[in-house]
Amino acid sequence: MKLIVAVTSKSDAPVVASAMSKEGYPSTVISSYGGFLREENAAVFSGIDDIGVNNVIGIIKANTSQSIVDVLPEKSYGNFKLPPQIKVRGAVVFTVDIEHLLRL
Repeated sequence: MKLIVAVTSKSDAPVVASAMSKEGYPSTVISSYGGFLREENAAVFSGIDDIGVNNVIGIIKANTSQSIVDVLPEKSYGNFKLPPQIKVRGAVVFTVDIEHLLRL
């Protein structure tokens, strides 16, 4: 069994969850916050069989968007300054082994 956690944009998460549901993969969406831009995101969680991992990753990839966003000049991190524009990727996906999954 695997736990897949996909951190996506807030607007992509419901689209990803819906597409996963249509393919028979359950999921839970939780609001999150972070990244370089310190903006709202969402995390899509799903516990699935090992054989479904590649299919779920394909669903996530097909249902997330990439964009170029402008960075406000006041956004900096100590001596590290962000460029004026950043490419925001569709998702960051974590796949973790789980010993036991119980649906009650």
